[in-house]
Amino acid sequence: MSPLDDIHANRTGKPKMSRRQKWLACAFLLAMLGAVVPVMVNRSFVPSASWQARALYLSIALLAISGVLLRNWHRRGLWQPGPPWPAYGPVRRGMMLLLCLGFMLFIFWLNLAATLPMAYTAVLGKREVREAMVEAKRGSGRRSCAHQLKVQGVNYLFFEFCIDADDYDALPSGPLPARLLVRQSYFGELIGSLRLSVPAPPGAAG
Repeated sequence: MSPLDDIHANRTGKPKMSRRQKWLACAFLLAMLGAVVPVMVNRSFVPSASWQARALYLSIALLAISGVLLRNWHRRGLWQPGPPWPAYGPVRRGMMLLLCLGFMLFIFWLNLAATLPMAYTAVLGKREVREAMVEAKRGSGRRSCAHQLKVQGVNYLFFEFCIDADDYDALPSGPLPARLLVRQSYFGELIGSLRLSVPAPPGAAG
């Protein structure tokens, strides 16, 4: 029996997805959903710089392994690219290949650098309180909250600490001391809450 027997035709004559392609699609969707968490759902985790670098190396390794596996399946007739692919010319194929590789590398990195470490830290991280300086900041992105506190020393792209408009308007300008309640692990820290230490107004009773 040919390996291509996995691909059946439906009533319209169009090929259905093989079992392997369905598993690949499920794995891809899970990876996509995982990558959405630190971008759309929870932005309170900050991976450590060393782990971000290690996650990049692991992502490159996973991308290489996935590429070798797909190429092997393709040669054996166990996996086929989507229908538009055969119609592309060599230039368009090269551009699409680079785009897909870059996109998948980014998805792998988000899962390994943020989502999985954040879940680990939330469950097994050690509770700590640390001091930090914060400053009021207005969000500029479409997915960002409008009123934020920027924590000095935290430069992670997806981190945000949101506050409401009334609290934002009541804050004095300039850096303010704060206490952060965090969960910390080898992979980074999850900032749970923040308490400002706002100085008393001049002339206030001690």
